[in-house]
Amino acid sequence: MPALLLNALPLAQLACYGFEPVTVSRPAELEAALAEGETQALVVYSEFSEHDSWRRAAETWSRRVPVYFVSARRDFDARLATVRAGGAGLLSWPLAAHELVDALNHGDNATQRDPLRVLIVEDMGSLAHLYAGVLADYGLTTRIVTQPHEVPDAIDAFRPDLILMDMYMPGCDGLELARVIRQQRLLDGIPILFLSVEKQRDIQLDTLAWGVEGFLTKPVQSDELVMNVITRARRYRKLRSYIATDSLTGLLNHSHLYGQLEVELQRALREQRPLAVAMIDLDGFKAVNDTHGHQVGDTVLVTLARFLKERRRSGDLIGRYGGEEFALVLPDTDEHDACERLDALRDAFSRLEQASGHGRFRQTFSAGVSSLASAKTATELVRQADTMLYRAKGAGRNRVLGWQGSAKL
Repeated sequence: MPALLLNALPLAQLACYGFEPVTVSRPAELEAALAEGETQALVVYSEFSEHDSWRRAAETWSRRVPVYFVSARRDFDARLATVRAGGAGLLSWPLAAHELVDALNHGDNATQRDPLRVLIVEDMGSLAHLYAGVLADYGLTTRIVTQPHEVPDAIDAFRPDLILMDMYMPGCDGLELARVIRQQRLLDGIPILFLSVEKQRDIQLDTLAWGVEGFLTKPVQSDELVMNVITRARRYRKLRSYIATDSLTGLLNHSHLYGQLEVELQRALREQRPLAVAMIDLDGFKAVNDTHGHQVGDTVLVTLARFLKERRRSGDLIGRYGGEEFALVLPDTDEHDACERLDALRDAFSRLEQASGHGRFRQTFSAGVSSLASAKTATELVRQADTMLYRAKGAGRNRVLGWQGSAKL
């Protein structure tokens, strides 16, 4: 993963999340460090004083890479100075590694690693490909649908961050299609942006009543299209993460993970593809809280969450199921391969050092795995994986067991 340039911040633990921290001790060293290779972010400690050379250097480099300021100050003037310096964010000192990882998982850095997805619904193929080309130039991933009746399946498979839709199409107009989409609770929040030659203001305003986010009049300029799409899609992705995620770990919460499991299950059954579910539980976690305190326990939970998130494949789903229990939904994966993956994760996590006021310690987890080879409903998948998780605990912990006999000790 591209490096993070740091001005002497103690962030060696970032390597555990797949980053390559590079420490830079003087602003003069920045030019050479940035020239050595692709840099994902610049992290700068600053008190925002008038003579702060780091802040001045950051103002210059913020045009090239995202700059995150770290400071003991949290007052309005410090936040304003961050904005005026072009900073991507202001983080509190002392800085925990997972807080920086959280920041990097939003905004420009996040979309570089997981590009925004736009579903283009336009009956004129040539026009749809024109829009797709413009958006692709800005790093967005697109999928084109020319037939309205194909949209629900396309949404299910593609999981768009925004739907760019023509208002007037034969057989089913855009407003009718928007209302069809809004009938489904899980799709209610996806922003829909209309494209049309319609210029009547009252008609444009009527579309807002049915959950349409905005209206662009054809012909639309490329910069207007890109700005409207990126702004709305990025905002939706961020708000969705707040609503659907556990507040401590940033992973999907129980209800949203289960809802997404249902979606993946139906897709796997329809397309006759494998699907696996894994349940993970931290070993002896009560002892961690009793010995080191609940704050350290929370840090261990966050560390595992970020560890899993940084190592997931595209399409994998990870959630906090409750307490110290986590769940993974693994599309296109059978039980054997799922156990292999979980065991590699188990081994790597057990090697991480956890920090506390009583010194450093290591933490392990156990896991249970099930798959569509033995279960055909979401309830059965979770029950079987949970059963194997507790068998793994009873067999000595720090191991992975599968419902059909796959085992990793």
